[in-house]
Order: sequence, then structure tokens, then C-alpha cells
Amino acid sequence: MTQTVTAEPYEEDPNWDGEIEDAPAVDVPQSDDDVVTVPKRRGRAPLQLPAAAKRYEKAKDAVTKLSGTDVTAEREKLAARIERDTARLAALDKHDDQVKAANEELTAAEQEFNTALAAVQSK
Repeated sequence: MTQTVTAEPYEEDPNWDGEIEDAPAVDVPQSDDDVVTVPKRRGRAPLQLPAAAKRYEKAKDAVTKLSGTDVTAEREKLAARIERDTARLAALDKHDDQVKAANEELTAAEQEFNTALAAVQSK
């Protein structure tokens, strides 16, 4: 039986070739169950400190960011924005009627202007 094991090299031991040695199996009292014992491996465990430090800093930044958010103020801002948008939508609903009224006013004003212009030109 051949096993392939990979290991990460360590900064403090540049001469380590990554080899992991077989250790003797641990004596486990035999029971009626068929229990397979796996021999322990000797060698270096992966370096945990940098990963733990990175996770700690990431969690600390997340807590700082979340703690700095004023939820009440954000809710008030969003409620005000929703109110402004609702008022704007209501104004847009009336827009077609306003355009129609403005066109009617323009037509009436144009007719009045043309009548006045014709009166001036005929004199």
C-alpha cells in the first residue's frame, strides 16, 4: 500500500524536505468491533498562525463596519427617499394632463396672437 502525502514547507526549517515519517500504531484495546487503527504520522503540522490572524482581522473589520452603521438613521434616509419618490411618481401621473392643458393654452395663445397680428397688419 502506497500513500502520497504532501506537506507545506516551513519558514523556520528551509532544509526540511517535506517527508513525513510513519510512527508506530497506537495500542488501542481490542474490542469485539472491527476497528481499524491508522498509524500516527510524524512531521510538522501546517502553520496555523497566519490563517488565524487573517481570520481574526477580517472578523474584527466586519464587526467594526457593522457597529458603525446607524440603522435608525439609515431607515430615516430610506423613508425620506421613498416619500420623495412617491411624490415624484404622483407628479408624473399628472404629467399627461399637464401637457394636454399646456398644449391647449399654447393653441389658444397662438390663435389670439395671430388674430392680433392680422389686426395690426390690416391697418
